[in-house]
Amino acid sequence: MARKKAERADEKVEGVLTLDQAAAELGISRSTLQRMLRQGNIRGFKVGRQWRFRRSDLDKLSRMSHPSAAGVSVAGLDGLVADLAAHAAVTGEVIMEPVLPDYPTTEEEVAVERLLHTILLAAVKDTASDVHIDPIRADTHVRFRIDGVLHPVMQAPRDVHKALAACIKYHADIPVDQQQTAQDGRFRFRSGESEYDVRVATMPSIYGESVVMRLLDQRPHVLTLDHPKLGMIAEDMARLRRALTAPMGLIIAAGPTGSGKTSLLYAGLQHIANPEIKTITVEDPVEYSFPWVTQAAVNVRAGFTYEQAGRAIARHDPDVVMLGEIRPGPVAQSAVQIALTGHLVLSVLHAYSAAGAIVRLLDMGIEPYLLADTLLCVIAQRLIRRVCSECARPDQPPRDLLSPLVERARAGGYELPESPRFVRGAGCEHCRNTGYHGLMGMFEVLEPSVGIARLIAQHESADVIEAAAVQNGMTTLAADGLRKAAEGITTVAEVSRVLSWQLE
Repeated sequence: MARKKAERADEKVEGVLTLDQAAAELGISRSTLQRMLRQGNIRGFKVGRQWRFRRSDLDKLSRMSHPSAAGVSVAGLDGLVADLAAHAAVTGEVIMEPVLPDYPTTEEEVAVERLLHTILLAAVKDTASDVHIDPIRADTHVRFRIDGVLHPVMQAPRDVHKALAACIKYHADIPVDQQQTAQDGRFRFRSGESEYDVRVATMPSIYGESVVMRLLDQRPHVLTLDHPKLGMIAEDMARLRRALTAPMGLIIAAGPTGSGKTSLLYAGLQHIANPEIKTITVEDPVEYSFPWVTQAAVNVRAGFTYEQAGRAIARHDPDVVMLGEIRPGPVAQSAVQIALTGHLVLSVLHAYSAAGAIVRLLDMGIEPYLLADTLLCVIAQRLIRRVCSECARPDQPPRDLLSPLVERARAGGYELPESPRFVRGAGCEHCRNTGYHGLMGMFEVLEPSVGIARLIAQHESADVIEAAAVQNGMTTLAADGLRKAAEGITTVAEVSRVLSWQLE
């Protein structure tokens, strides 16, 4: 009775609509409108317990505040789907999770949804790690990152971009009417027996929103230390295993973004985690789950940051701690303090070399004598592409590429043999005519000796620490890369590409 009275009262207020009236006005269901309210995609106010909407707010609401594809040609979208499906030879279906009720609702939206499903199927087939959707002046370019390199796969008209971006944001629970700021979200989908977690990130650009989707296969396939794809030589693996069996201390994986640091630490966690020890990780975000490991995700909005986690961890009686990233200030200090108080700490640091990582830790304000006492091992790494086994051919690298690498490798502890087995991929269907298929690691593992610990305590430069480490048996990234090229695993060109900054 009260609800009917309120509705009759609203009828007297010009431009105010009930929930049902607003949903009808927008052409959507009650549940969709309520979801848009929760996401902040539409403004409303309450009269008692009932939602009300001003017609002026509805008029201001862009058609893109709901993932509409109005104005997009269905035939054109279906043509893109057909071309991409034929090019990638994909079949099957994608099942989104959670299933979103009341979407899609129009013929155009169904066509956009089909396009997104086909892009995801093609990305899965090509074992892509990321999907990049970038609006350019007249077109939208879709590229897949495969084995660390971006490959163009589709070019779509610009009028498709907004509808496709809105469709992705809708699935990722991102407000679709906010297009002038960076946003992130996630969704899941299943294809056959595989399940993928998709991390979505958007950023405004001069021609529209740039969208990146990172695909994380949820099947238990994390590398182990024994896996041949890891690519670590026996001497380096022995150093890493010694560090992982230590009761306390600090292990650092160093390298730029996308160099496999977290995957290496996950392999280390798998090696040591068991019911007899308490293992805690703090990550941003948690990518894979492990048995017998307590995993926490950073949540800045809720106030759970790396700083807060570092203070809280010690009270949870851990044996092993993994911090997703060491940052200057309290996080770096916490990592060292946790290691000093009898815990094994694994973490990631953005640095270009093992010796450079040590100097960066010192520059973060860690006392040199404390770092010298706690540091067990620093692993610097990169990911390089493997030569395709289906089309590998003998090769002689150009002198201008080989000579600088040979010189750096010699200084890093490796001498090129007299008869190296250089190869290259000629290009075939198996490797998409790139000559490469699959990735592996390239490493340098620095295990501080008494002499190196003394250099750390004296805050010596990275060059001095690296020279001492090489004299102590460490091989550098350049040395490990040339070794892998000489064994026919990768090419000199690939190693030079990844280490270009070191070879200048």
